[in-house]
Amino acid sequence: MPRAILLFSFASAALMLAGPPAKPLSDRDLGLSRTSVFEAPAPPPFQAEGSAPGEKPLPKRINREAPPVIPHGVSDCLPITRSSNLCMDCHAVPGPKKKGQATPIPGSHFVDLRRAPEARGRQLAGARYVCISCHVSRSDARLLVGSTYRP
Repeated sequence: MPRAILLFSFASAALMLAGPPAKPLSDRDLGLSRTSVFEAPAPPPFQAEGSAPGEKPLPKRINREAPPVIPHGVSDCLPITRSSNLCMDCHAVPGPKKKGQATPIPGSHFVDLRRAPEARGRQLAGARYVCISCHVSRSDARLLVGSTYRP
């Protein structure tokens, strides 16, 4: 019996030292959005890039490791399928970029990292075929989350 009393007094002392229980978080404080998690706000409207290839200058890359942004509209190039990739019509040029020419596809896109990472193939690697998997075209869309990152 004395053990139970001692154990009970330690437990009650620990609860008293812990303070009042934490207040529950509001559903508006759970994520990046400051709206309720039960609301589904519509994203703000945006206008996709509609310029033709070569019409606008290349946007500055913010990071060497990030895929570059497509500086022209892509709606006329879609869908990209196994038998049709209009990006290749302009960008599958050999050698370094020349003035007035489309940016060549880098050599890294000809390396199949899954099957033969040590060898450069003659064709675009299968995982690199659908360009818009990594590259996005410009738009006037507002950032949903701000960033202060600078390389």
